Amino acid sequence: MSKRVAIIGGGFSGLAAAVSLADRGVEVLLLERRNHLGGRAYSFIDSKTGSTVDNGQHLFMGCYRHTIAFLNKIRCLDRLKFQDEPRVDFLDRDDGFFEFKCPALPAPLHAVAGLLRMKGLTLGDKLRALNVGRAIRSNGLPESLTVDQWLDKLRQSERIRQRFWYPMVIATLNEDPRRASAKMLKRVLEEAFGSGRRGTSIGIARVGLSDLYTGGAREFIESRGGHVRTGAEVQRLVVERGSVVAAEIKSGEPVEADCFISAVPPSAFLQMLDDETAKHFQPVAKLKTSPIVSINLWFDRPVIDREFTGLIGTRCQWVFNKDLILAPAEKTNQIAVIISAARDFVDWTRDSLVEMAVSELHDMLPASRGAKLTQSAIVKEREATMAHSVESDSLRPGPRTYLKNLVLAGDWTDTGLPATIESAVMSGHAAAEIVVSG
Repeated sequence: MSKRVAIIGGGFSGLAAAVSLADRGVEVLLLERRNHLGGRAYSFIDSKTGSTVDNGQHLFMGCYRHTIAFLNKIRCLDRLKFQDEPRVDFLDRDDGFFEFKCPALPAPLHAVAGLLRMKGLTLGDKLRALNVGRAIRSNGLPESLTVDQWLDKLRQSERIRQRFWYPMVIATLNEDPRRASAKMLKRVLEEAFGSGRRGTSIGIARVGLSDLYTGGAREFIESRGGHVRTGAEVQRLVVERGSVVAAEIKSGEPVEADCFISAVPPSAFLQMLDDETAKHFQPVAKLKTSPIVSINLWFDRPVIDREFTGLIGTRCQWVFNKDLILAPAEKTNQIAVIISAARDFVDWTRDSLVEMAVSELHDMLPASRGAKLTQSAIVKEREATMAHSVESDSLRPGPRTYLKNLVLAGDWTDTGLPATIESAVMSGHAAAEIVVSG
């Protein structure tokens, strides 16, 4: 008799697990508490402007092997466009625009050459950056070191930190470099710069995040006999004799299955457990989260002519030009201003966030001062990712649990990668493998 698998959570990890299992003929039932799929990576239509708004801007990389395979399987990979050559633009108040651009050289020489060509760094800065390259290729891991401590050991100047390392850390780890895990930064650098030039290229969804994958995944699952239920909030896992016997929906309906995959964030997972079961997951309860704030602004004219740009020396960190990314039929002059590791800003009022973002744009882009703000929308993801502190490295659980038919998935589980979309998809694939292998 074939297994019936219930998957709780309809984000990247849950959908990746469901697609992988459905592809192998496993009977799948996916349960999502909200009325739409997408977890912490979704989009919606702004009611005032009619524009597509992502709950947070997500970038992809060519080294996202699991994500690319997942999108390819559900026939949605063409909605993701990768750069022809790896490049990131930055904007400094004093020096203007500059770029990190990797030439056509083998990895990791392409990254070294890109760094050596960056404007605004001294020759000493660039030569000392080679210390990081050597550390990446070494077998040792910077255990129990923060990013700042690791960069201290590698003699990185304050200038190269502010102009290169810190923007990368905050964007990929969503954590302050004074707290962020150097071990996780090393993994990011290994994946991004050690997997070939194509692996360094950045990809951007040319549709809203929801349109990138949720519809394709749902169609794939249902076309193979699986079921996807939205508005189905699991309130409790019923545990008996070392196994989960049912997932109880908010309505009181019990959902029975042979195996269960929890693909929800840590806080949601713990809320489904009774006190006795929760005792076995105490490290999970110690995981902390880090917020991301997205400030969406609409102007009466264009304010920046690049797809995305990192801001140096400002509280706002990245600007994304949604007209260039999504190419709507009619220009909207919409930009998304992103603040990661946003603990200091997540409780700010809407007006305060908009005022700050517009002020910093005017400061960094003087030509924008003539543009009139016509609309704004704020998205706060208070638990956008786990907080990648040094302590979190040892707290992330693997997929297997003491309950013989319960498997964990999610970007926060111990995939060896930071909490990214690639980590989420990888965790879903790992959970599916465990279910299939028995």
